[in-house]
Amino acid sequence: MNEPAFPPAAGRKLVFLHLPKTGGTTLHHHFSEAFAPEEICPVRFSQLNQIPTATLATYRFFSGHYTFEQIRLIPGRSFVVTVLRDPVERILSTYYFWKRHRAAVVEEHNLAGPAAARSNDLLGFLRSPIPEVRDSIENTMVRYLAGGVNIDGEGKYIFRNCGIPTRLSEMQLLHRATGNLLATDVFGFTSNLGEVYAKVSLAFDMKRLQRLERLNTRTSERDILEPAVEEEITPPIRAELNRLTSLDRVLYRVARSHRQEERER
Repeated sequence: MNEPAFPPAAGRKLVFLHLPKTGGTTLHHHFSEAFAPEEICPVRFSQLNQIPTATLATYRFFSGHYTFEQIRLIPGRSFVVTVLRDPVERILSTYYFWKRHRAAVVEEHNLAGPAAARSNDLLGFLRSPIPEVRDSIENTMVRYLAGGVNIDGEGKYIFRNCGIPTRLSEMQLLHRATGNLLATDVFGFTSNLGEVYAKVSLAFDMKRLQRLERLNTRTSERDILEPAVEEEITPPIRAELNRLTSLDRVLYRVARSHRQEERER
């Protein structure tokens, strides 16, 4: 009798680069079931650099709103996964998720993003100068994949290394983001999370699922959330959405085209 095939990712750490509002909560939930609690890195945001290397080495599953630069801090061999979403839909999802936060929750936790969403209509939110809002809606996927690129007061893209700020052109930003995306082991799209899970589950010998239960959807009911009425997309709103996603839309088109070419080979 032949021995079963060894999973191709054996010995590698699963790293899920969770771009905000792309359906990552669903994948995080299902991926985490394949690991013991002590194997899962508890840091879900951008503080991997604050964890000693020896401690990072003990974890086998990393999942969070990291940047591509931060995941390079993880010692050992990694299997990197990420998901892209239609850029306009991603912004709308951010706005309505934040707007649904109850006032008491926003005040108690001093949540800048939800506060901006609750105090503005969609157009006002899209034009907000608040850093937390701009970071979450202005070409966010490209900036995260390029490696922690921020936006300065003049709207320029800034990459910091050793404390030194360096301005990047839009072409440089897209080049870095596209290269890093293609360097991942698996990337997919919010519209087909099941395919992403299937590829990762095969590599890590995870359990098979008949269907992928979606979590944290726009209509999900939670104690901290309340209903919100969706607004009409007027021409001024459409113009702002296009402005804020100019680079993300290029990246998304390239990614979809690349995936289609792969299927046609």
